[in-house]
Amino acid sequence: MWSRREIVSGEGQSSTPVLKTNATLHGFAERHGFYPVDEAGYVALPILEQVENEDEQALQARMRELSWEVPASTWKPIPCRGTPAACPRRFIDGSLSSRTIGAVWVEGARRPLVLAVVGALELRLEDSRLVRPFDGYSLKPVLCLVSNGLDGDEVAELAAGCSRLGIHLLAAESTEVSVDFEVLRRRSFDLAKQAMEAEERDLLLREPKLPALVDGLLERRLVTVASQQMPVVGMVKRQLRQYLPNSHVGLLYELKPGQRTPAFLLETEHARVVTWYLRLSTIDNVGPNYGLVRLTMPLEYLDNAFPEPAERTDEISAISDFNRTLRHREASYGRVGVSLEPIVRVEDELHALMPSINELVAGMLRSLAA
Repeated sequence: MWSRREIVSGEGQSSTPVLKTNATLHGFAERHGFYPVDEAGYVALPILEQVENEDEQALQARMRELSWEVPASTWKPIPCRGTPAACPRRFIDGSLSSRTIGAVWVEGARRPLVLAVVGALELRLEDSRLVRPFDGYSLKPVLCLVSNGLDGDEVAELAAGCSRLGIHLLAAESTEVSVDFEVLRRRSFDLAKQAMEAEERDLLLREPKLPALVDGLLERRLVTVASQQMPVVGMVKRQLRQYLPNSHVGLLYELKPGQRTPAFLLETEHARVVTWYLRLSTIDNVGPNYGLVRLTMPLEYLDNAFPEPAERTDEISAISDFNRTLRHREASYGRVGVSLEPIVRVEDELHALMPSINELVAGMLRSLAA
């Protein structure tokens, strides 16, 4: 989707708006006919969880080998038990809050400006306590813009003006240019989402040998050769894409809490991963999908760390059992059936640390209009 012209980032580090006249931003706004947008007048951008689900539906992945763990003809529920050799000790998740703050005219079309705060945080399990390392989180305010039609000097000027407010400019040229405002707005939002994923990857790669669990699509985080060898588990909470053939889908609904499907192999754009379904929990009078999650690990890591098939099976079952012991149990939580307590804690801490998007919007609009 994006050309080789990539992200342009400001130098500022502060997340607090600088409330003073910003002639650089004002000049850019005047030349391009900036006008503020009341976001309520437009279709709201998807929440991050919905975006993750859309990613799963669109993921360029195919089932490469249904018989990776056991022959496809012998599939049945597998009880999970044991102690994993690489027990997850790090729990990582990201978050994103965004607002469309206005539009500018570029090449005769309205080009949206999307302001967002992206971040990622990790907690570590130490002596039965969840502890955040001193450098265990990252937060970054960003302004996102599809930059087709803007020359390098104007992009640099906009980046400098954003930097004075402690905001990083994410400007990239899209190979699929549209004049449709909503399409362009989604392209801009995608830049923020990519930045959030980069923050998650940065946290993950800081301790590549320490076992970790990442909330969401692991397939989108394994983009380097080194990451394919990491002891990391990804967990997807909602199953909108069906990877199993119709002949095997029924097994999902037969799973009891603490049981999993056999693992199978997926081939994606960046990685080959081993994946399987686990039922974390169940309650009466709910649909058959309740409590189902999909877990994923890098194939290269499993092959190298556990060369014998029986060892791999034992590790996958033990990892599944360990994750189930961490399941969230607070019934008032909306996603209690598919959530892990450490990840819920990560979400809570990250949201508490994130700066107010409303304050950032106010500071940005003041500078554009001043």
